[in-house]
Formats: sequence, structure tokens, C-alpha cells
Amino acid sequence: MARAHIAAVALVSLLVLLVFKAEVEARRHGALRRRKREWILPPTKLLENVDYTKRVSIAKIRSDKDDEQRVHYTLTGAGADKDPFNLFIVNETSGHVRVTGILDREKFSVYNLTGIARYSDGSLAETDIDLRIRVIDQNDNSPKFGKKFTGSVNESSTLVTQVIATDADEEGTDNAKIAYSIVKQEPVDPGVMFYIEKNSGKIFVNDAGLDRELHDLYTLTIKATDMDGAENGNSEIGTAEIKILDINDNPPRLEKDMYSGNVDENTDNVVVMRIKALDDDLVNTDNWLADFKIDKGNEDGLFSIETDPKTNEGILKLIKPIDFEKIKDLDLGVSVENVAPLVVGAGDRADIDFGLDLGLDLT
Repeated sequence: MARAHIAAVALVSLLVLLVFKAEVEARRHGALRRRKREWILPPTKLLENVDYTKRVSIAKIRSDKDDEQRVHYTLTGAGADKDPFNLFIVNETSGHVRVTGILDREKFSVYNLTGIARYSDGSLAETDIDLRIRVIDQNDNSPKFGKKFTGSVNESSTLVTQVIATDADEEGTDNAKIAYSIVKQEPVDPGVMFYIEKNSGKIFVNDAGLDRELHDLYTLTIKATDMDGAENGNSEIGTAEIKILDINDNPPRLEKDMYSGNVDENTDNVVVMRIKALDDDLVNTDNWLADFKIDKGNEDGLFSIETDPKTNEGILKLIKPIDFEKIKDLDLGVSVENVAPLVVGAGDRADIDFGLDLGLDLT
């Protein structure tokens, strides 16, 4: 009889224990199923450069399981238990979230934290919740050029180069929208030679007045202003150097209007004269280098002409002996043009005729 009584008591105790355990498990599973609706979420936006450190909290995370038994709160993620460490902290018992430093959007634009609620025994009171805090941009950065820009353009061209500045503020906002302007041109004459597109930074020739023979280098002072150029925008000054490239817009011309020379009979391979060509284009380029030709009067091939590339002179030579008994006079026609083609409208080639008598007197 005693044994039966003991067995009955043990059975009842076991049943009570099983029921209690089932209730605990059901409570915890139910807590996990209810999840985020029982959390108080933090605000999603905080301004950079604003001191929130004196606030009691910027947000509060709290589970309604706190009404049933004690819940402990923690944060994890970059800004909490990862670099930058402890920028955001949470009160373990109240769930108040605080900021311990000044936020800088250019370092972190978003903090993706995770809130965790646990019972005293370490078991989860709720499913973890994502806490996303976005840092709102302020216009605290000026545009930066980062380098000196150089470009080159032909005298007759339009697009020169493009300058680019960067801004560390939030892309797609006015804080990072840059407007460009030219504030200074050196040299200033003969006028305003360039303009710049406001938002692209592309520099163009203002008109067709570029002349390398007048100025072969311009220096532009460029201003980049954020807020799309507003007066209260931050600005930066940069420099662009523009080299004017030569085109063949100057035909060669002869140094003198009249030339004379003479040779002895029955001589050859002698220099009769040197004919100097003048040219305003860039020295030692094909735009400057003269190309001499004998156009008439040399049917017998008595003469040749070639260019001295150092002096730009035409060297007229007698390469075959002249028989003065057979040849009483000669008419030589010489022309000069550049090695590079002359641009349309720049002028004509230079021509000169030489009248030769028995003394080979050229006039």
C-alpha cells in the first residue's frame, strides 16, 4: 500500500513538471513568433555634425516581455561592438540607445545595428531586430580639384579640355552638385577667349580669335562651387593651362623682292644663291618649313633647289655646266610653300621669277 502511494505521488510530480516545462517552451516560442511588432524602433535619420551625446537617448528598444520577467538589451554591429566601437550604446535594462560621439556621414552614411533581447538565463526574449540608422548629410565639404589641369587646342578648334572637381558630400544632392566658372584669364587680351559649361566643366573656345602667333599659352583660374553655384555654397579654386597649338595659317613669304647672282661658264655643282623664306608659324615644324620648287625655265635640268631646314632658305644650285654659246638667257620661275598644307583662306604660296642673262644675273 505504501509503495502504491509513493508511486502515485511520483507520477503526479512528473506530470506537473512536464506541464510546467511545456508552458515555458510555449511561452518562449510564442515570444519568438511575435517578433518585431513588440519592439520600439529607433529613428532612421540623424544629422551629421550634430551633438546628440547630451541626449538621454536617440531611441529606445523595448520588448513587452519586460512586463513578464526581466529582459536584458544589447547592440551588435559596426558602431556598437565593431569598429567604430561603442559609438552607439544601449542601457541594458531600460533599452535607451545613446550616441557617444559626433557622426560623420563621409565616414559612415548608414549604421546597420542589431538589437538583441535576452532573459536572465541567456535565452532569447525576441527575435533579433535590425536597427538601421541613416546619417543625414550636411554641406561640410568643399569641392576639390586635386590637380592642375592642362589642355591644348588648335587655333581653329572649339573644345579645349574638361576640368573635374569632386565633393565628399552626399552624391545626388545639392551639397555635392558642382557649378564651374572662369574667374580669371591670363593674358587678358585680346578678350575673353574661353567659356566653361556650368555643370560639365568642359572648356570651349569663345570665338575663332585664337592666334598662337599672339599668345601660345593661356592660364585660366577656375572656381568650383557646390550647391549648384549658390552664394552660400562652398568653393574651391583650381587652375587650367591651355596651350595653343599651331596650324598652318601663315603662308611663307620671301625675305627680298629681288635677287641676283652669277656663275662662270662651264662650271657646275655650285650654289648660285640662297633664298630666305619667312614664316610666322611655329619654327621647326612643317607649318614653318619651306618647300621650294622651280616651276619654269629649267627644262634642261640645269638647276636644282633644296631647303636648308635650319635656316629655311632655298639653296639654288647650278648642277650642269651652261654653254653660253647655246644659251643666251634663261627665265627661272621659283615658288615656295610649306611642307604642311595651308589652311583654307590663309593666303597663297609665294612666287618669284628670275631673269638670267649670260652672266647669270638674277633679278
